[in-house]
Amino acid sequence: MAITNAISGVTAIGGLLLMGGGLFPHNTVQTLAAASVLVSAINITGGFTITQRMLDMFKRKDDPQEYNYLYGIPGAVAISSLLLAHSAGVANIYQCGYLFSSLCCIGGIAGLADQKTARLGNALGMTGVAGGVTTALAQLSLPAPVFMQAMALLGTSAAIGSTIGNRVAVTELP
Repeated sequence: MAITNAISGVTAIGGLLLMGGGLFPHNTVQTLAAASVLVSAINITGGFTITQRMLDMFKRKDDPQEYNYLYGIPGAVAISSLLLAHSAGVANIYQCGYLFSSLCCIGGIAGLADQKTARLGNALGMTGVAGGVTTALAQLSLPAPVFMQAMALLGTSAAIGSTIGNRVAVTELP
């Protein structure tokens, strides 16, 4: 799952680079770019949802209570800091954002290799992909209509991917 999420992250960024038009794409290239963002983000969201469900299968009733949502705090702070630095015009902030995202994705893949660190690995992977997409959106500085198109595609695909990820029986996965 982690590898397909990483590949889908790359195709989502590639699609964002080629998006254009306005609220809707105006030509074939822009339509294919929008489709790649939509399909890639569905795979990313569904993959992380399924990974979390698979990890939940191995929880025992006597395991201590987990507070996995707290893993999102450092990621939210980092992404918010990136956006603040972007709005302030800080030089080289995009390289920092991509570096942060890359390290999170690499840490996520490494974390998923061991059951004891798999939950942290999944959270790091989500943070890395979210940081990469946010950095790309900030660096591209898309016109408002194209930005709205991108956000609509990302939001729609997150809802679809989450729904599919929650409906698939974990025992039916390859």
